[in-house]
Amino acid sequence: MYKLGAVVCLFVVMLVGACGCSVAVPGTGPVPGAASGATPTLPATYIAGESTPSAESFAVTSTPTPPENVSANIVGVQVNYTLTVTPINCNGQSCTSGSNATTINTTSANPSAPISSFSANVTKGYPPPSDPVLYVQFTDTSANGPTSWLWNFGDSVTNTTQNPVYMYNGYNYYDVSLSATNSYGSSQSTAVISVCPLIVSFTTSQTTGLVPLTVQFTDTSTGQPTSWNWNFGDGGTSHLQNPTHKYTTSGDYTVRLDATNNLGSCWYTSTISVSPLAASFTTNLTTGLVPLTVQFTDTSTDQPTSWNWNFGDGGTSALQNPIHTYTVAGDYAVNLSATNGYNGWMSSPSSQITVYSLPSASFTANPTAGTPNTSVIFSDESTGFPSPTSWYWDFGDGYNSTYQNPSHQYTSSGLYTISHSATNSQGTIWLNKTAYISIS
Repeated sequence: MYKLGAVVCLFVVMLVGACGCSVAVPGTGPVPGAASGATPTLPATYIAGESTPSAESFAVTSTPTPPENVSANIVGVQVNYTLTVTPINCNGQSCTSGSNATTINTTSANPSAPISSFSANVTKGYPPPSDPVLYVQFTDTSANGPTSWLWNFGDSVTNTTQNPVYMYNGYNYYDVSLSATNSYGSSQSTAVISVCPLIVSFTTSQTTGLVPLTVQFTDTSTGQPTSWNWNFGDGGTSHLQNPTHKYTTSGDYTVRLDATNNLGSCWYTSTISVSPLAASFTTNLTTGLVPLTVQFTDTSTDQPTSWNWNFGDGGTSALQNPIHTYTVAGDYAVNLSATNGYNGWMSSPSSQITVYSLPSASFTANPTAGTPNTSVIFSDESTGFPSPTSWYWDFGDGYNSTYQNPSHQYTSSGLYTISHSATNSQGTIWLNKTAYISIS
C-alpha cells in the first residue's frame, strides 16, 4: 500500500505531466541511475487491471469511392486553452501543492494555438438499403501545427489519428468534431455527415424576385418519402409536400428540405434571393428657362403604394406622378422615396434639374459728371444663370467696348446715354441709362 504522502504526490505528478512537465517520484517513473525503458503506446480507453493493451488499430481492406465525392471545408468556432505551469515542490515522497498547483486558463484567442479545421471527401452519401455503409476520408487542415488530434465521429466512436478513414453503418445524421491541440492550446471544429436512405431534391417556381416574393416549392425526391420538413430560411416552415411560401423581406435565403422514408431522412438545400423595391423616376425635361415646369413620372419596381418627392427647391409632393414648377434659376437635386409596405421606404438615385435664366443687365459708373477729358470707369453688375460671358458698351459719343469693366474718356461737353448688354448661353439683355453721363 502507498502512504498518503505518496498518493498525493502521484496525483500532482500526473497533473503536471498532462501539462508537459515531469517530476521524479519513487515508483512512478525513471529513478536516477536506473536504465530507461520504452513506454508502451496505449489506446484511447482501457479498463484498469487488464493486461497492458496494444495500440488501437483496424484494417480497411477496400475503400469504395462514395457518391457525391465533394470536398467540404469546415472551420469551427475556436475555444483555445493556455496552460500556465508553476513549480510543485517535492521532498522525497512528500509534495506540496496548494497555491503551486498547475492551473488551466481559458482564453478567447491564442495566436500560437491551433485553428481546427478539416475536410471530408463526402458529407452526404446514399448507400443501398441492403448495406447502409458509408466510408468517409477525413483530412485534418488545421493551422498552427497541432501535435495531437481527437476525432468524434458522431456515434460515440473517437480516434486520435490525424487523417482517419471511418466507416458509418446505418442511416443517420452524424455530428463530427475535431479537437486539435498543441502545447499552446486547442480548438474544435464540427461538421455533419449524413448517411442517406433517399435522394432529396426540390424545384422552385422562381429563385429571384422582388419583395414580396411568393415561391412555389415542389418536392422531387426519390426513395418514396413519407414526410417533409421545410425550412424557408426566414423563420417560416412547412410540413406539406409541395408548399407555397411568401417572402416579405428582402435578402438571400437558404431553403432546406428534410425528407423522410421508412429507413430514415436526408436533406437538400437551395437559395432564394429576394430583392427590395427599387425606387426610380423619369422627367420630361432636365433643363430649361425659368419658370420651368417639369412632369415627374414614377418608374419604381414592385408596385409601390406611397411616394415622397423632394424637388430640391423646398417643394414636395406625395402624388405618384407630380408636376412641379421651378421659379428660381439654379441646379436642383430631385429625390423620390417609395414603399409598397415591405422593407420600409426605398430611395431613388437623385436626378438633377437645371433651371436657366437670361442675364439681368446692370452697371454703374464713376464719376457720372465732370469736365471735358474726364475719364469714367464703368462697372458691370449683370447677373444670370449661367453667369454672363460677354458684354457690350455704347458710351453715347460714338465709341464702344467689349470689356466687362471698361474705362472711357469724354472729350466734349454733353449728356450721354449709356447702352449696355450682357450675354450668357440663354441670350442677351440690354440696359439703357438715358443722359447718365454729364460732361460740362
